[in-house]
Amino acid sequence: MSRAHQSTGAPVVRREGRDKVTGAARYAVEHTPPDCLRAWPVPATVARGRITAIRTADALAVPGVHTVLTHDNAPRLEEPDDPILAVLQNDRVPHRGWPVALVVADTLEAARAGAREVRIEYETEEHDVVLTEDHPGLYTPEQANGGHPAVRERGDFDRAYAAAPVRVDATYTLEALHNHPMEPHACTAEWADGHLTVHDSSQGATKVCDTLAQVFGLGTGRITVVSEHVGGDSARRAPRAPRSCWRRWPHGTPGGPSNSPSRDSSWRPWWDTGHPPCNGCGSAPTTPG
Repeated sequence: MSRAHQSTGAPVVRREGRDKVTGAARYAVEHTPPDCLRAWPVPATVARGRITAIRTADALAVPGVHTVLTHDNAPRLEEPDDPILAVLQNDRVPHRGWPVALVVADTLEAARAGAREVRIEYETEEHDVVLTEDHPGLYTPEQANGGHPAVRERGDFDRAYAAAPVRVDATYTLEALHNHPMEPHACTAEWADGHLTVHDSSQGATKVCDTLAQVFGLGTGRITVVSEHVGGDSARRAPRAPRSCWRRWPHGTPGGPSNSPSRDSSWRPWWDTGHPPCNGCGSAPTTPG
């Protein structure tokens, strides 16, 4: 009797595995065209509120820093269908870690040093981020991750549970889970002859292209997104992350190449890079913004 091929438990050679473990694989941040500028974001330090003042003089005094983009001088984006893409468009802070400035410099070290010198003042507002079982903001969405119905029932649980010889009734409270992939959340962008090429650490290159076309008001034929390697994912390579909107800003208008990491692992990368989605569960209360 013939048996179907069984892959579970069998050794499988990953096509790009050797390149990744030997450093030969080039991630998005490692594509550095000539004269490539580096950009480093400045995260908000309050949970909710608005910016009342931004002081950039000390940052601009750091050798190698070209400019500091804020909501006052960043190019205007087209109205996005997702508010997470409206980066540096107004003075609102929807959550801690929201990008409130972007420092552009000759080197990554200069950009990071400049970011540390940006001074932000805030007017804070009340925030509510603790999920409880009786929270007034709890609701059941129409759809869960992947477009599936939020509630799916099969059989008669109540009757089966009542008749079960052994029943377990317990509530478990879990801490937030954040993985740390080996590739930085970053992108490299270059304009050439009116065409934008982006190397991005994303699992959805097509979606990134569509997003950039939407917020920049460009046709998708003028944008190429390359995600050759993804160094770890677990849903954090969200194609609609805020970094999607930084890719043509270092020069204000289409110009030379730029490289924008979304912070290294010494920061809190889960602030602005996505997370494992919720599958079929009730939505947690979030900070309005």
